Amino acid sequence: MEKFHIICVDDQPEILFQLAHDLSELASWVKIKICPDAQSAQEYLERLDQEGGYICVILSDQNMPIQSGVDWLQNLVTDRRFRHTKKVMLSQNPSQQALIDAINLAQVDRFFIKPWDSDELLHEVRVLLTEYIFDKGIDYEPLQQHLDADTVLKFLRSVTS
Repeated sequence: MEKFHIICVDDQPEILFQLAHDLSELASWVKIKICPDAQSAQEYLERLDQEGGYICVILSDQNMPIQSGVDWLQNLVTDRRFRHTKKVMLSQNPSQQALIDAINLAQVDRFFIKPWDSDELLHEVRVLLTEYIFDKGIDYEPLQQHLDADTVLKFLRSVTS
């Protein structure tokens, strides 16, 4: 089941370690990849796409050297291969403009301020994974034990109404 992937991008190793730790409950069915910058994350995305992997969720820091999280994620918005990929932005002290750009330009699905609540992050990533599965039309039944039950119910209700 290593077709499903979460990519964590941050230039601070301790943040990457914390993200991997907080998301470790998902590691039985999702590969969690940590990347120190947008360039290495983009290279990993390209490789996964060629191998037929699912890039379900990207968690990216906003303030990184060379390329900001908003700039990198904004490029992904225009790439049809990743149109279903869910995006989470992380930032220590976001400006109002950073929040606006994350929503309007990078079209992030969630925004967390560092330090985040570990349980809340895990829950929201599980919700995003579930949404991704349904958005892509992947058979959810074999994965149901891993998915967010409320989100599954929401999608099932929308299909039957």
